Amino acid sequence: MTDRPTTLSRVSARRRPGRAARGVAAVLAAGAVLLSAGCGNEPAQQTTSVTLPASFPKDEVPLVDGTLIDAGERSQDGVTVYNVTVQAQPGGYDAAKKKLTDAGYLALGDGPEGASRSAQFSGKGYVVTVSSVDGGAVPNAVYYSVSKG
Repeated sequence: MTDRPTTLSRVSARRRPGRAARGVAAVLAAGAVLLSAGCGNEPAQQTTSVTLPASFPKDEVPLVDGTLIDAGERSQDGVTVYNVTVQAQPGGYDAAKKKLTDAGYLALGDGPEGASRSAQFSGKGYVVTVSSVDGGAVPNAVYYSVSKG
């Protein structure tokens, strides 16, 4: 018996990947899995819930039905402005305007029809601007800007 490998053993050894090659393959496979996890037609799930600021006048300013996407407030020189984004159903912009007029708000003006629409309302001591952008990043989003009038 000899210590040298036979020809068959040498050929088999050459065809088997080494540790480095197996490691590279494993890293590439893991990367492909991670990249494919971010693909697809399904929207990403939000991991945090959004709530209205505690001081938001929710009893005085009706919001369109839908999912609250963003909400915040800013105060400067005694004036507080609330910005709220709601992902509504199709037609949410018109539904938002109707909710405000049904609650007694006076329509101050409506911008021209187009990809971006906005309207302003006054009532119950507040000025409310409602807007929407067709084809925006958030489908059917309705944006509110609310300030004390």
